[in-house]
Amino acid sequence: MTRLHLVASLGGHLELLQVVAPALDGVQRIWLTSEGVAATRLRDRGERVVTLPRLDRGSAGLRSVLAGVLLALRERPRVIVTSGAGLAVPFCLTARVLGARIVHVETMARVMTGSSTGRLLAKVADAVLVQWDELRAVYPHAEVCRPALLEGAGAVRAGGTGTFVTVGSHDQPFDRLLAAVRTAADHGVLPQPVLIQRGVAPAPGGAVKSVDFMPREQFESAMASAQVVVAHVGAGAVASSIRSGKRPIVLARREARGEHVDDHQVQLARKLDELGLAVLVEDRITAADVEAARQLGAAPSWDALPASPTGCARSSSIWSRNRDPSGSGDRYATDSGSTHPSGARRVSAAGHLAPLT
Repeated sequence: MTRLHLVASLGGHLELLQVVAPALDGVQRIWLTSEGVAATRLRDRGERVVTLPRLDRGSAGLRSVLAGVLLALRERPRVIVTSGAGLAVPFCLTARVLGARIVHVETMARVMTGSSTGRLLAKVADAVLVQWDELRAVYPHAEVCRPALLEGAGAVRAGGTGTFVTVGSHDQPFDRLLAAVRTAADHGVLPQPVLIQRGVAPAPGGAVKSVDFMPREQFESAMASAQVVVAHVGAGAVASSIRSGKRPIVLARREARGEHVDDHQVQLARKLDELGLAVLVEDRITAADVEAARQLGAAPSWDALPASPTGCARSSSIWSRNRDPSGSGDRYATDSGSTHPSGARRVSAAGHLAPLT
């Protein structure tokens, strides 16, 4: 059976691979991420999970890099699907030297600018998959697919009680969002009760209740039962809101304000607002914004977006599987015989990834 390593940091990166993993049947899945609740849940479902220390701007170190290199030497992966971020780089680069095939999938959060991980791994990957057409300017040979986290999104539905607010699990606080929510709640703009998942920031006080973090089940329940959702523009958070029948009010974290490492949230917020999937605000939330969020609407129209990923997720047109004549195991080659993205044959239908079977 094909051994397939699924490599991603925690958060939206890992959530993306979890969404598409069910289509990867007929393979032995090995997950590589950091230790945390998500890793524990994967183990509880019977998945094999290998963990590495975090490797990002807030926790970069030689030991973390060496851990990724050593793990690749031990695991000897044959095929890797990765959505980034930092911890994926040492592992994937070492595995590539050892002959592994790599598919890099940029998350839906990347609309116009590629991630640091993506721009690096694209140089050695056999295929790059992106979720917005604008990223073709960054990755000319990429396959464009519809955002996986938005699959199954339906119409905006009426009902619910109160307001649920989330700033995600980011290491940096989002005081601007919390201030906007507190002001709107104090002035009766947001429906009560207002529950905030505030992250690392202190409790905002005022006419709101808040917690720092909450279990995933509680998070999803709070979002589904709310009348209005206010969120930072993390891909996982906004996608969960949209899939639960909400049109979230979104504030994007900005690099200039020290809220994130770059402005990719601004790009995603504008894209979702353009598609009518979210209500973009800047520093305050008005009654008109709340009314726009509540406005009922049809299910999202995908006419302007690439085709569904379902078909391609089960195809094998990126790679063909061949038996190694030596009998030592399976080997994989691009259909064109080239290992460089510019030589790889593009998949026949838009989608996220091929199971390489």
